[in-house]
Amino acid sequence: MRLNSFAVGLLLSVYFVFIYLPHATTALGGGPVPVSDGPTVRKDERWPLMSSEFGEVSAVKISDGKNGCYYLHFITMNPCSLFLPVYLHSEMLLYVNSGNGTLSWINVKADDDGKLQQVVLKRGDIFRLTSETVFYLQNNVVEPYGYHPQNLQIYAIFPGSEVELQNDLLVGAYTPVHDLVLGFDNRVLQSTLSVLPLPLRTRRNKKNNVPEEVIEELRGGENQPLIVDGQFEISASKGIRALIGTNDIYNVENKKKKKKKDKMMAFNVFNEDHDVDNCFGWSVVVTSEELDVLKDTNFGVFMVNLAKGSMMAPHWTPNTVEIAIVLHGQGVIEVVCPGIASETKCENSRLMVEEGDVFVVPRAHPMAQMSYNNDSFVFMGFMLKQEKESPQYLAGKLSILQRLDRKVLAKSFNVRNTTIDWILGTRRV
Repeated sequence: MRLNSFAVGLLLSVYFVFIYLPHATTALGGGPVPVSDGPTVRKDERWPLMSSEFGEVSAVKISDGKNGCYYLHFITMNPCSLFLPVYLHSEMLLYVNSGNGTLSWINVKADDDGKLQQVVLKRGDIFRLTSETVFYLQNNVVEPYGYHPQNLQIYAIFPGSEVELQNDLLVGAYTPVHDLVLGFDNRVLQSTLSVLPLPLRTRRNKKNNVPEEVIEELRGGENQPLIVDGQFEISASKGIRALIGTNDIYNVENKKKKKKKDKMMAFNVFNEDHDVDNCFGWSVVVTSEELDVLKDTNFGVFMVNLAKGSMMAPHWTPNTVEIAIVLHGQGVIEVVCPGIASETKCENSRLMVEEGDVFVVPRAHPMAQMSYNNDSFVFMGFMLKQEKESPQYLAGKLSILQRLDRKVLAKSFNVRNTTIDWILGTRRV
């Protein structure tokens, strides 16, 4: 496959900076994201990474109180905005909370010659990108009559962040591609972006190097925010056009208009059958069994929608950590600490959360979620599963209480046998 000089030079710059010149990369801004001890992080406590008139990015690092630390990004893009290309250092699992747009990406280490791929995103979609992927996002909303354009809002977790982001050479989950390129001095860029084929490039071929004015024009993007206006100019300057040749973004956009191709479809959580569904609410869990892009990961996605004044009965998952985000309403999360009280510093907790808050429940911790009487309570989240398992419940036919000897239970609670019979007799939750 033939690549123009800019494409090859760009790939070389990515690898050269990432492997040999880590100091040339720059963070998104806002400084290192502090780690919250949890179990909750309020919406107004998110760490700002960048903000412009076209959108913003904030982050949360939250600990489960044990050995896990989980890194999330919250991306908000205004209508007709563009999230500039970034290079992923960790895999990324995302959920679309509102709006719609287009995700475009190439995987540097893929076997498909690194072809540009696209998927249309809409509310409820789940998608995963692997590490060493370059991607960008577009909220290129076409406004039909009577339609109110929405912000594209994405919640993302970086499953490998616990290990990969501890590397001192990396400052975040991804780095803007323009920062990777512009981390080099002008002479290196002039030679790298030469019009000559790579094997012929030497410092002696100065007459074939990119002109200085073109490099200076590129330098104009050094302080670019990560989210910019997504409206493309009709034509580019001579310098930029000479640099990117016929494979520029303008021609790509025109080709899209001339020839529409079927785009890949993301998995939508709202199209999945509910695991539990009754008048009190519903819940759904998506794992590698339902979603191919999760097949080689331990991560899953879940969503719970509780009606007014409802509760999800106490339950726990022995080997699963849950990192949740409140999408709507307010609610209460009760978490019980496992273990003998004298051997653990953990304490039972009652968390009051509202829209935009993040909360984490460590593995093996029994929990119950409740909504208030005035509104429904909706939350989604990412779950880290060590192995295939089913939740354990304290209520219903599968309750562990139903399977124990009732006389032993009476002794355990120091109550009469008739009390246990009344609780477990014909009652069902």
